[in-house]
Amino acid sequence: MDDWPRVSGIISDLDGVTYRGDDPIDSAVHAFQKWHDSGFPYAFVTNNSTKSAVEFADKLTGMGIPAVPERIITTSEVAADRLASLVQPGARVMVIGARALTRAVEGRGFEIADEGVAAVVAGLDREFTYAKLAKAQTALLRGARFIGTNPDHMLPRGRGFEPGAGSILKAIETASGVTPIIIGKPQPDIVTMALSILGTDQKSTFMLGDQIMTDIMAGHRAGLPTILVRTGVAEKGPFPIEPDFEIETLASIPAAATSS
Repeated sequence: MDDWPRVSGIISDLDGVTYRGDDPIDSAVHAFQKWHDSGFPYAFVTNNSTKSAVEFADKLTGMGIPAVPERIITTSEVAADRLASLVQPGARVMVIGARALTRAVEGRGFEIADEGVAAVVAGLDREFTYAKLAKAQTALLRGARFIGTNPDHMLPRGRGFEPGAGSILKAIETASGVTPIIIGKPQPDIVTMALSILGTDQKSTFMLGDQIMTDIMAGHRAGLPTILVRTGVAEKGPFPIEPDFEIETLASIPAAATSS
């Protein structure tokens, strides 16, 4: 694990890798600035459904990390895409999540409602209530489809953590007995989409993340080598897989590995 191969591209997680909540991670800012200046290709994938790609690009740029929406894949858009393959056009859909997720579902022509719905789409919702849980339970018990943006139980925030979307999904699953279709990591879909956008070699494009059971697992399932960085969530093992490389910060990636 000391000998680094050539890296032709990076697909990176956001929270816990580039920032913690609203606090940028200095080593990541420096690394991405260096990669941008040298023309090294990278893209971002995030399980966070609370912002659009444009909003994430603005957040990263404001922190000093060069980013464009075209190279940011969010679970909001991918969840809306999957929804379109499961229910009829124009169907009524209950959304539990932030405005970005609602906009993505509306953008596919679905009607937002909380009763008589064909599907429940759930992500991180900082205004989640018992009333929402009860309505989701009712819908699922009546046969609605259940889509979850991601299974993350917690998210890095400042020096601590906050509950993730997975905590909300577990509550709904417990109440209804219905298991959600998961869109984000550890499923490989958003990683595969990012790879197609980059156009880099699969064998030398690395998935970069702070969590083995989401980021590293997704990279593994997408057929990418992986890098675990210890700036985000500290998971407890044992784990079914291991990253190809494990580093404390992005400063540990040698410049020679990412140079053309």
